[in-house]
Formats: sequence, structure tokens, C-alpha cells
Amino acid sequence: MKRIENVVLLKVIGSCELIAAVAMFYFFSEDVPALIGAVILLGLSANSFYQAHKCYVLQYRPSKDHELSDE
Repeated sequence: MKRIENVVLLKVIGSCELIAAVAMFYFFSEDVPALIGAVILLGLSANSFYQAHKCYVLQYRPSKDHELSDE
């Protein structure tokens, strides 16, 4: 159950970062530092979604070591 909570938390964080990046592109499209910040936020958002995917895969396809230790 803990990994599902991590997946949800990472997706919420990634969504907030994505919304902030889009807002920065929209409102500060003329300022170069804000555009750099928006690109960084897009990268962080992509990383959050990737980490959520990794947690999800671990939840539903655990490795052989995890299966043996649970028995």
C-alpha cells in the first residue's frame, strides 16, 4: 500500500510542477530567466512522472528477491 501512496504523491507533485511551468511560459514568455525556470520545472515534472511509473511497476511486478522474502 505504501508504494501506491508514493505513486499518487509523485503524480500530484508532477502535476503541480507541470501547471507551474505552463503558467510561467504563459505569463512570463518575454523574460529569459522565467523561461529557464519553466524548462527546469518541466524537467522536474518529467522526473516525478518517471519515478511514479517506476514505483507503479515495482508494485505490480516485484522482483524475484522481493517475492522470496515475503514467503
